[in-house]
Amino acid sequence: MFLLGAFLTGGAVGFAADRAVRPATPPRQPDAKSMRDDFALQLSLSPDQRRVIDSVFDWRRARSKEIMQQYQPSLDSIRDSARVLMMNQLDTAQQTKFKALIEHNKRVADSTSRAREGGR
Repeated sequence: MFLLGAFLTGGAVGFAADRAVRPATPPRQPDAKSMRDDFALQLSLSPDQRRVIDSVFDWRRARSKEIMQQYQPSLDSIRDSARVLMMNQLDTAQQTKFKALIEHNKRVADSTSRAREGGR
């Protein structure tokens, strides 16, 4: 558990540093339909195969979502603890910038999430 926490904290610090150094432009995320279309095209799937493969993707996504819902509170707790530890190392001006960075990243993540939901 400690290693997982250290890994996630390191990732959060790296992510924050990366965003502080370069402007945040969200990468274009292909939607699920275009990814499935590309997959089907590359494998030359028949319509029957495509229906089955799409249902497998749907099944996998639902199971993954179920698992993430179980672990999300723990992951959120780790993230929040890491932010508190980082915040304690910053002066007042840096704390203000860090809070703004967190809010910006939350808006980007929310926007990306809404775009993905609309792409299904």
